[in-house]
Amino acid sequence: MKKRILSLVLVVASFVLTTSCKKEAAHTQQTFDAAAAKTEVEARSKIFVEALNSKDSVGLANCYTNDAKFMQPNDKTVEGRANIQKLFGSWMKGPMMQITINTIEVWGDENMLAAENTWTFMDQNGKTVDTGKSLEIYKKEDGVWKLHRDCYNSDMPAMPAGK
Repeated sequence: MKKRILSLVLVVASFVLTTSCKKEAAHTQQTFDAAAAKTEVEARSKIFVEALNSKDSVGLANCYTNDAKFMQPNDKTVEGRANIQKLFGSWMKGPMMQITINTIEVWGDENMLAAENTWTFMDQNGKTVDTGKSLEIYKKEDGVWKLHRDCYNSDMPAMPAGK
């Protein structure tokens, strides 16, 4: 009799634990809206594009978290919002090309998002100068999704050494 009661208690406990875990997992999945997250990332990309195209280094830097890293090709990583602003500010002193960004896919959760993009730089006449792709990691800072890691590269062939 004791074995039957023990077996019954174990079966009931297993059922309760399994059911409550499934409900918790389902609740977590329902609270995060991936489509809304992609819409937010696209809106943040639009702010980034507008700031870059209008030579607004402060607005552009504000797209990044305080401890962001900007990882450009053929150069060292630039760390921190203030240093990212300085870098973009130096770029903006010269003639700037216009950029477009297309968000391909966004995935993640309520804590962190990754975004895959394609981008195009055009000169003042609208001629394509460079195209490429990027992977970005977004993190919420003060309730807003901001770039936490930004890494991109060109689709154009690399320049031969010595040129």
